[in-house]
Amino acid sequence: MEENSKSSNSKILIIALTVLLFGLIGYTFYNNNDHKEAVKFLTAEKEQIIGNLTAMEEKYDVAIAQNTSLSDSLAMEKEKIALLKDSVQNLKQINSSVLRRYRGQLATLEKTNNRLLDEVDSLKLANNILTEEKDSINSQLEIQTNYNDTLVAQNMELARKVEIGGAINVENVEVIAMKMRSNGKYTETNKAQKTDAIKVAFRLMENEIAEPGDKEAYIVLKKPGGQVINAKGTFMLEEGAEAKYTDQTMVNYENADLDVVMLVERKGDKYEAGSYPIEVFVEGKLVGSASLELNDSFLGL
Repeated sequence: MEENSKSSNSKILIIALTVLLFGLIGYTFYNNNDHKEAVKFLTAEKEQIIGNLTAMEEKYDVAIAQNTSLSDSLAMEKEKIALLKDSVQNLKQINSSVLRRYRGQLATLEKTNNRLLDEVDSLKLANNILTEEKDSINSQLEIQTNYNDTLVAQNMELARKVEIGGAINVENVEVIAMKMRSNGKYTETNKAQKTDAIKVAFRLMENEIAEPGDKEAYIVLKKPGGQVINAKGTFMLEEGAEAKYTDQTMVNYENADLDVVMLVERKGDKYEAGSYPIEVFVEGKLVGSASLELNDSFLGL
């Protein structure tokens, strides 16, 4: 009887231990599944935080690129986001309390993000309005400028026509080589060696709209080689440059035909055979030209 009782107790103990073991295995399996689910949930939370931070960074990049007065503030906030993102990405152990803290920091950054981006949108809207107003003003200015340019061009053309119409013209530029006779009088010659003077005669034409008064007339007589003969000084050309002149005279122009005669006496060596160009200037403007042909003497005659 006693052996049967011991055997019965042993069986009961084995059964109890078996039940306890299966219960422990089941509890462990249950807890392990809960842990995996918790880790999976926390990992998803971590990735969501990182995703939100990345999205904010991208928004800041767009806002900073607009180069508004808030660019510095936006750059500072973006730096804060980058630091928090690095902290979350480098997190070794994930637990709910740490993620809750990061969630709080994320919420604070999102509030600042929304405020700054709203300000950027307001600035952008204001800038768009100003740009439209500026474009409108520029368009009006362009129209006015084009109108003014047209008036200026018309005035310049009118002034040019008046200037052309009021210019003093010259006709009949005549150049004659002269030799002095023994009685002191000049007679014409075409021989270079016998030329003692060169007479230049021209006529200022009548022009009723030209400005009357004293006018400076210059003649420029050149040798065949291009050197100015008997250069007395320089005068100012119409375009602003200076030029040497052979002779100069002041004439009183009264809007009527006026004959002018100038005599260039030889100084130094005798003239050589060749072509001698002559130019006539009035008030610095070239108004006429001619040339004188001098020949060699035959047997000194």
